[in-house]
Amino acid sequence: MDLSLFMNRYYLLLKTHYLLFYSAYGAIIPILNLTLRAHGLSNTEISYSNIILPFLIFFTSPLLGFIADHSRRFILTFNAILSITICLFLIMFFLPTVKSHHIQADMRHDNQHGYLLIFCASQEVATKCATRSECGCSYQARCVQDKTALNFTFTMSSISIEKDLKDDTKSTCEIDYRVPIEEPFVKSLPDDKSFEAKCEIVCSIPYFCHGLRYQHQVIYVLLYSLIYIIGSALLSNANAIGVSIGFSVLIRSDLIGKQRVWGTIGFGLTAFISSRLYGAFKKESVYICIFIIIALLTIIVTSFISIKNDDETIKRNKQTLNLSALIALLTDFDIFIFLSIALFWGMCHGCMYPFVYLYIDEIAPCQSRSIVGWMSLVSALSEVFALYIARRMLKFFGTNISSIIIFLAFAVRFGGYYFIQQPYHFIFVETMHFFNFGILYVLMAQKADSIAPPGLSGTLQGIAHGVSHGLGRGIGLLISSLIYIVFQERLLFLVFMILNIIAAIIYSIYFLLKWRKSSHKSLTSSNNDDDEDDEKNRIELTLESDESINNESVVSISRMKINTDDS
Repeated sequence: MDLSLFMNRYYLLLKTHYLLFYSAYGAIIPILNLTLRAHGLSNTEISYSNIILPFLIFFTSPLLGFIADHSRRFILTFNAILSITICLFLIMFFLPTVKSHHIQADMRHDNQHGYLLIFCASQEVATKCATRSECGCSYQARCVQDKTALNFTFTMSSISIEKDLKDDTKSTCEIDYRVPIEEPFVKSLPDDKSFEAKCEIVCSIPYFCHGLRYQHQVIYVLLYSLIYIIGSALLSNANAIGVSIGFSVLIRSDLIGKQRVWGTIGFGLTAFISSRLYGAFKKESVYICIFIIIALLTIIVTSFISIKNDDETIKRNKQTLNLSALIALLTDFDIFIFLSIALFWGMCHGCMYPFVYLYIDEIAPCQSRSIVGWMSLVSALSEVFALYIARRMLKFFGTNISSIIIFLAFAVRFGGYYFIQQPYHFIFVETMHFFNFGILYVLMAQKADSIAPPGLSGTLQGIAHGVSHGLGRGIGLLISSLIYIVFQERLLFLVFMILNIIAAIIYSIYFLLKWRKSSHKSLTSSNNDDDEDDEKNRIELTLESDESINNESVVSISRMKINTDDS
């Protein structure tokens, strides 16, 4: 058997493409936010970057999909995006770290509280390390008075702590702290009320306590943020182009799930191996090295994939790829409903990540990493199983009923986050990832490919990806941030549970009405066909009858002629 035929038949190159690409994805994406924090960016700055990112994906994903459709250069577009991403992340990992001073404090005596530590810092200083005291995190003060070193440990959970929120927008910090120094260290201090000392506040776990930055560090903060946003957006867009590559190779669109499942396997394995290597070497350069090696292998393998690009397809694409076709695509009502569903699903993912993990970190800070690890494992296994059987499930239930099931699965998942009190039990709720990503991913890709006009499959894939992972996720992040900060953490999940139940009801009614309408049309068409068949049969019977009469008449005339001749 010819090797190329073997590869085309079993799609080995396509499977390898997904395996390598998502392996590179898994090596870098999970630790990007941690890298930004380790390089000196605050949680607020990282949050702003994450909010901007989905909206950039929303605008760039359809544009790149349209470019790929117009040029039919899926492979070249994908490789160019991945190459630029490699360069950007390489620069980000080797940028200078944003430098900050330790928190500067004054030790003074107060008539009401005794000795105090007075300093100015962000609100996170009072929460991040304090909630992890059971994990071993503690606040440490390093003080100096007349060349005498005074080092002691203190807590931020005292009820007598005073925090004054600064109203001055030009202030370099958020809160003025007045923290009482507790026993037994206070006994070693002199009774002289005029005693003062200069101190530095640090945390036993890094990145929880940082003071004012050095001068001219804003440029590095902007560079980190821009590189993170652009690089992550390009990597996400490469994901959408990868789907278009799959549909350009496969002979049937319902085979995409069995190809994509190898991507999930690669993502999970590489993320786990990368974390083990980092634990062994304690160097974050491990992540960027693994990413670059696997990304380069992805580019090489992808270059050998053969795209179905016959002359008839190229000619059709050149005829349909214009502005009027794109406008007609966006004004089609079925496509509008499809994109509205993609938008809502994106909002749900914007609520889950990162707010579920943040919620777990708040209610179980010492066990959060272990719980999140198990949740990731269960969701990955569920996703693998879903991608493998997605074709059969979508064929059995259809895309409409499957969409309703996905809404209900989201409702069950958010309901579990709200009602379950033990965070370790969240692991069982993660089985809903079977529907919320595995079936969802294949349904969106397959639906976009089936309803797209000729030559606009990649464009609709990009639009759907941008609406879901871009606009939808961005809106979900904004709404979730408002609820999470202003109201209550758990209330966020109750709200999204109710929204998914309402969405399931609304789209069920819509699909039911659409089904009845199509059934009525089919019945009317069938009756018309039956009437036409009856009319046709009646005419045929009439013609046969006339023909029989004519034949009898001819026979009679012939007999009369014979009788006449005999006479």
